[in-house]
Amino acid sequence: MPFYHRARLPLRQTLQPRPAEAAVGGDLSEVGYAVVDLETTGLSPAADWIIEIGLVLTGPDGAVERSWSTLVNPGDTVDVGPTHIHGLVAADLAGAPTLADVADLLVRDLAGRAVVAHNARFDVGFLTQALGGLDHLERGARVPRVCTMELARHFMATPSRRLVTCCETAGVQIGRHHTALDDALASAGLLRHYLAVGRERGEEPVAWSRSLAEAAAFNGWRWSETAARAQESHLMPRRGEGVLRQVDSVRR
Repeated sequence: MPFYHRARLPLRQTLQPRPAEAAVGGDLSEVGYAVVDLETTGLSPAADWIIEIGLVLTGPDGAVERSWSTLVNPGDTVDVGPTHIHGLVAADLAGAPTLADVADLLVRDLAGRAVVAHNARFDVGFLTQALGGLDHLERGARVPRVCTMELARHFMATPSRRLVTCCETAGVQIGRHHTALDDALASAGLLRHYLAVGRERGEEPVAWSRSLAEAAAFNGWRWSETAARAQESHLMPRRGEGVLRQVDSVRR
């Protein structure tokens, strides 16, 4: 029986934001980032499932504060999808928490931060669909985001916006590509590179300041702090290298 019982938990929390007007015109130096990477069973948020989460929380300067990752069990009847990309097979997900089992923790750590991803449309699309379906995100809410892929050519000359190529161009170390935490750490490295380049250019405010203002004002997340603390002990990170994977993928 799952440990997570929504009906017995205290009332869920929502972030208490600053007024949007004050956030847009005010000091954004305290707004941090939540850098996320997801491995999924396919490309459609409506038809496919999240099977791994990597999350890196940083301060406003991009410095890593903490990170975590977990495999996610989508159910015994769900095909894991392109193993040749993410390296996971069904047996790897046995015993892993479901998304509902870690959703409060995930939302708590996303709240109050700008969500960063390499191809944010993909990752945030999956988060919106999945967390909205679990009633952890207000229906129709647009999650404040920063896309390191979209911003790549603003901050460096790169022949491709793929994560691996961007990291090579920026001198950012990347571990096992298509392992969620390694890719999230790599995207966090790109974020720090962009911040450094922006400072050298004297770009103030930074190119994505509106996303930071939106993150400061956003109150669409819903979670239980009690559940979030309990769920920290139920994370199940990936073990080992997994099966042989190809280097590239369609989406990034």
